[in-house]
Amino acid sequence: NQVVLSFGGDDELTKAVIARVQADGVCFAGGAQWREHWAMRLSVISAPTTEADIDMSADAIIAAWRAVQAASPKASAKSR
Repeated sequence: NQVVLSFGGDDELTKAVIARVQADGVCFAGGAQWREHWAMRLSVISAPTTEADIDMSADAIIAAWRAVQAASPKASAKSR
C-alpha cells in the first residue's frame, strides 16, 4: 500500500517536510518526482504494522509540515 503526498504545492516545501520526517526517525518517508513535481512517498509493507504505528507516523508528518510552515514565509503565505 502506497501513499503519495505533496505540501503547499511547492517542491522545496515538500522536500523540507520529507527531510524533517526522516530526521525525526518515527517513520521513513521517501521522496520521488511524479509528473515533474516532488512528492513524499510512504509504503506500508509489513503485516505487523498497527493502527497505532500509522497514527504515530501521521502525527510525525503533520508536525513536520507545521514546523516547515512556521519556518517558511513562503508556506505561511500559501496557507492563507
